[in-house]
Amino acid sequence: MTDELDPRITHSLETYDERTLRIYDTLVLRLFCPLVWGCGIGPMRRLYDRSVGRRHLDVGPGTGYFVDKTRWRVKDPEITLLDLNTECLTVSARRLARFKPETCQANLLDPLPLPPDHFDSVGLNLVLHCIPGGWEEKGIIFEHLAKVVRPGGRIFGTTILAEGVPMNAVTHRALLEQHERGNFQNQGDDPDGLRRQLKRHLPDHQLVIKGTTALFRAVVA
Repeated sequence: MTDELDPRITHSLETYDERTLRIYDTLVLRLFCPLVWGCGIGPMRRLYDRSVGRRHLDVGPGTGYFVDKTRWRVKDPEITLLDLNTECLTVSARRLARFKPETCQANLLDPLPLPPDHFDSVGLNLVLHCIPGGWEEKGIIFEHLAKVVRPGGRIFGTTILAEGVPMNAVTHRALLEQHERGNFQNQGDDPDGLRRQLKRHLPDHQLVIKGTTALFRAVVA
């Protein structure tokens, strides 16, 4: 599968292996998110708590941390994990085994192999900044996700921005390092561009910027 992918996507798949994922929660969520990107896991967890529905699709689940920590308002949520990286799917599904999650390997830039109008919620947390292309290219992801969510369902998540947000020297240096390593593909990602794509595909939305992190939540028409 990866032979046909953009090399930048292939690099991301190779970066997040089981060894990296073992330190992901500590390094990325507890250190980099609050200290470098300006938004800790608290606001992200609250976004999950207030947005998840019974049938939930989690896109780019990483280690499964946020689904694991969510305060579910239903007894038996039906969870599907979607990622192009099989190791992320394996690690997150193992952590979330008590929910018996389904897994789906798919590329967000393509139409998704999932039933239409099926999910009550979709989480897209810390994903968009890893996908190559500008907002015009990445905006199609919102269209693809909206097709698999029922009317009135929610799409929510976060992404790290590279333009149009205040940045100190530490953040700027860390961002450049992520670009050089190929871990981030968010060159040019700014709040206005994200807002335009949300308005185009998900008009009923809220967008908040905290540090260099954008938090968004939308209701599907």
